[in-house]
Amino acid sequence: MKIILYILIVLILLSSQSVFSQKEWTLGECIQYAVSNNLDVKKSDIQNEINRESLNQSKRNLLPYVSIGMSGSNYFGKSLDYDTYEYINTSQVYSNVGFYSGIDIFRGFTRQNTISFRKMNYLAGMEDEKMQKYDLAFSVMEAYYNAVYYNGLMEIVKEQKELSEMNLRQTQKQVDLGLKAKSDLLEMESRLAKEELTLIQTQNFYKTAVLNLKQAMNLNPEGDFKIDLLSPDMIPASTESRPASDIYSGALDFYPTIRAGELRKQAAQKNLSIAKGGLWPSLTMSGSYSSYYAKLKGKDNTESLRNQLDNNASQSVGLSLNIPVFQRFGLRSDVKQARLNYLRAQTELVKTSQQLLNEITQNAQELESFWAEYNQLVKQVDFAQVAYDAAEKKLAQGLISVIELYDSKNIMAQAKSDLLRTKLQYTIKQKTMDVYLGKPVFGFLP
Repeated sequence: MKIILYILIVLILLSSQSVFSQKEWTLGECIQYAVSNNLDVKKSDIQNEINRESLNQSKRNLLPYVSIGMSGSNYFGKSLDYDTYEYINTSQVYSNVGFYSGIDIFRGFTRQNTISFRKMNYLAGMEDEKMQKYDLAFSVMEAYYNAVYYNGLMEIVKEQKELSEMNLRQTQKQVDLGLKAKSDLLEMESRLAKEELTLIQTQNFYKTAVLNLKQAMNLNPEGDFKIDLLSPDMIPASTESRPASDIYSGALDFYPTIRAGELRKQAAQKNLSIAKGGLWPSLTMSGSYSSYYAKLKGKDNTESLRNQLDNNASQSVGLSLNIPVFQRFGLRSDVKQARLNYLRAQTELVKTSQQLLNEITQNAQELESFWAEYNQLVKQVDFAQVAYDAAEKKLAQGLISVIELYDSKNIMAQAKSDLLRTKLQYTIKQKTMDVYLGKPVFGFLP
């Protein structure tokens, strides 16, 4: 019975693995898998958890502290008798217990500013993680479409090879009938051999592209892997042209690098307030309750532990005022450094904003260019197909040479290859612009 159960489990695992291997991955699934399994993203998530705990602790630091202290000693030789407050030369056992508490009343608002500072850093880290996912998604997308391109190119080369084989068979018949010279047949065989080599090279490029996609996804490189080649995401669609300045203005409200830069600027401002708070006096309130127990060696009339703790109990409440007078200019230096860090964060935000504007402007221009190229290449492919069909008929009639036929066929293949490449480039740019527009392209975007 155990053997049958074991065989069933193995069969289920093998069948599930077979189903997984036959799965065709869409672009969205590849991106989601990459984001879920990327180690750098996981490290960022852990760091953000650390920052959140630091934020929570800064809030808890506003609470008063409470502690319990206990100590015990055994004195030998000369010691102080805590009942008479006279020095004696008798061994003595002494124990002390106390409850202590305190709270900051005023520290130049450093506690409150520290909370704000850590909150801004935590939120900036969240934006950094989001941008990290953006970058990873784009890397996976480029690797995905690179694999799609080489697969499409492989199909184009196969189609050209099949056409060459068909023409070779027709020419063989014409040579056998004495209608064509054998040199034409040799030329076709030479061209076919070259196309077979091109097909092998393209297949190798495709395998490399798939391997690069697996590595970008952090997927096991040895397993079977197929991508969805009929994804509707690859179909270009005309988009409404918007000025780059309008897209940039909208992206300033949500784009992660801008949000992170703005939050870090605010954090630097809070850090400056913290440094300035160190110049203020600080006021702390504290309180305590303590008691002790003492026993002299050889003394029989020692009070009990409970009685001594009750009789020797003492309480205290106090205020502590600390005014910084001279700290070797350290506090002033802290303020100066914090102000410079704020100016640096402000400058970094301006630089990031300029980079974003340049990226949006460049991508918008490239999107428009690729759309124009795509429409023109669609026409070129149609014309090249018509020209090749005409060349085949002319070859059959002996009006052109084999070399002219292959020139026409190469023009058609190049046009199809250019169309596929431009279509994928346009799709990538279109998705890039959708990100700048705040559309949920990859599932985790706002």
